[in-house]
Amino acid sequence: MKKNYKKLSRYGLLAFAIFVSFLPILNPLQIFTSLQNYSFDTFQRILPREVYPEDPVVIIDIDDRSLAEIGQWPWSRNQLANLTNQAYAAAALGFDVVFAEPDRTNPQNLIASYSLNEELAKELASLPSNDELFAQAIKNHGTVVLGQALNNNEISKPSKTKFGLVIQGDDPKQFVTNYLGVQNNIKLLDASAQGVGSMSIGNNDAIVRQLPTFESIGDQLIPSLAIEMTRVAVGASTFQIKSSNASSEEAYGAQTGINNIKLGPLTIPTTAKGNAWIYFTATKNISTVSAVDVISGAIPPEFFEGKVALVGTSASGLLDLRSTPTEKNIPGVTIIAQFIQQIFANEFLQRPDWLFGAEFLAGLILALLITLSIQALGPIGALSVLVGGSGGIIGSSYYFFKSKLFLVDPISPLIIALSVYVAVTFFNFLFTELERSRVRGAFAQYLSPEMVNRLAESSESLVLGGERKEMTFLFSDIRGFTKISEQYKDDPEALTQLINQLLTVLSNAILDHGGTIDKYMGDCIMAFWNAPTDQTNHRQLAIESAHAMNNALSEFNQSLEGSLDFKLEIGIGINSGECIVGNMGSDKRFDYTVLGDAVNLASRLEGQSSNYGLNMVLGENSYLKDSSYQMIEIDKIAVKGKSAAETIFTCFEPVTKFADNFMAKHINFLEEYRSQQWDAASLLIDELMSSPNELELYYKHMRARIDEYKINPPSSDWEGVYVAQNK
Repeated sequence: MKKNYKKLSRYGLLAFAIFVSFLPILNPLQIFTSLQNYSFDTFQRILPREVYPEDPVVIIDIDDRSLAEIGQWPWSRNQLANLTNQAYAAAALGFDVVFAEPDRTNPQNLIASYSLNEELAKELASLPSNDELFAQAIKNHGTVVLGQALNNNEISKPSKTKFGLVIQGDDPKQFVTNYLGVQNNIKLLDASAQGVGSMSIGNNDAIVRQLPTFESIGDQLIPSLAIEMTRVAVGASTFQIKSSNASSEEAYGAQTGINNIKLGPLTIPTTAKGNAWIYFTATKNISTVSAVDVISGAIPPEFFEGKVALVGTSASGLLDLRSTPTEKNIPGVTIIAQFIQQIFANEFLQRPDWLFGAEFLAGLILALLITLSIQALGPIGALSVLVGGSGGIIGSSYYFFKSKLFLVDPISPLIIALSVYVAVTFFNFLFTELERSRVRGAFAQYLSPEMVNRLAESSESLVLGGERKEMTFLFSDIRGFTKISEQYKDDPEALTQLINQLLTVLSNAILDHGGTIDKYMGDCIMAFWNAPTDQTNHRQLAIESAHAMNNALSEFNQSLEGSLDFKLEIGIGINSGECIVGNMGSDKRFDYTVLGDAVNLASRLEGQSSNYGLNMVLGENSYLKDSSYQMIEIDKIAVKGKSAAETIFTCFEPVTKFADNFMAKHINFLEEYRSQQWDAASLLIDELMSSPNELELYYKHMRARIDEYKINPPSSDWEGVYVAQNK
């Protein structure tokens, strides 16, 4: 069954484009997540967050200079107490550090470590511990937030929460990351702090892009250090978590995740898992002071008035280094500081749920448009659709990031569109080649292989018009076709099958010798040579083809021997001359064919072949002077519809043998015949027919004509030209 490759390509490629558009949903090997992250990172590098003069965030940095002057970490807690006291004016003071064990430099530890007299030991025991000093400083400060480290290494309970919690919608604990345990501060410090938050950076890869707002241990929600510091700084006591199916949140019953966190007047948009996208600025834009300068008083306490101060480390030896979309190997404390900055600046990167659907539709629509454009306009036309659509997607993504801080992914739709363009172009080319092959195979039934290849290679051939060219033409007809048809009047299907089989073997003989079959006219074949490709030996090829047709006919008759009570015969007419060859017809339908007097003469010569009793009759322009074939002149004739005389010939293969003096007698016969020497011509016919030969029927025909001329002689000026009475 023949396939309609054009139809297959249309629907198949549309289906392919739709399938490729679904790849971001399937997200194999997290490829599209990586592409998405890359696009978001690029936008942040192009348009980083600005830091405003009123930004309250400051980092108290335990830097290399602080370690050099105060000593290695961890420091004595009385130093941290001094730091806390110096920053008493801060709206919130957070520690990106866990104080999981008592201070090893507590005075009481000296009693066990050294042999002291009783009075000194008693005096040391009465002194407050460094932990107590630090705890008192924390309590006196009133807005200190300590850090804690969530982990899955041990099962332990977190510190008691110091905030209220209002939950709207679905329980957020099912969406946030859950841990088995936590590394807490010592109870003395936790009890003195105003808040405790998680220092976790969440489930980020090598690049930190989001920070969690809440995590959980068992049934307890744990706020991050950043939002806990924010809560303390604004004086709020309660977090409000709004999840799916809350009032004004349309989730249609689906548990889609957390939507936002409210804290007093502040609203923090989150991902479904409760993470917040961090909108980064350069680390140099974060106000930073050295811890040693705070402890020594070089930084006056008034500096921290209204500030949100975060204590952390940038010291290379403490290895708290992270990478962000805009920078590599920066202190982890700066990432928490950036989160707090954007909360107070109210600038949040957002990715609403509907954006993914919009990206999917953009990719799908562009993929379909590209597919349809390739089929309608070709690859070049579709390229303009790809470029225009890509520019629109990139421009829209840039606009939404700049104006609304929406994270719209342009790369995934572009990768989809580009993949569809490349794949559809390839498959369209493949289907076109298959269709071209099918058309070539179909047209090969009507045209010569040369013409089919010419049409396949260039459509320039498919225009009306022609060119003047010398060519050779062949007409072949089945003799006695009417009589044969009568025998098959009750079985026309069998007649059709027989004729098709015969025309097939005859056509193959023509095509094998470089001929172009112009058309079939019932049981007649019309063919020509020297077009559409040049063939300098077109006369030779046509004559060779005619002999091959006769040989093929003989073999065909042998294959049918016993099934038919007659033998099939054909007549062939060949002529050469100038004609017009090209596409003839209307602008709606045309044929590649030939027009000219030489074509008509070839047809008339085929009609005369049966009269002369010959298989083949050639016009004088097809005569081959230097040839191994035996070319024999047979007459001068004016075919019906023409007044000019044409010398005609027949041709035999080299294997056909005539007596040595045969050709001389034949030429003598023609001379006597044209001189109206009827008796002499008749005697020569008797001599030429004395032994059987291929021209026996021809001579009988000429004798009958001589007998007619004896009764009705031609005019005295007759030049031996016979005027044909039929076609």
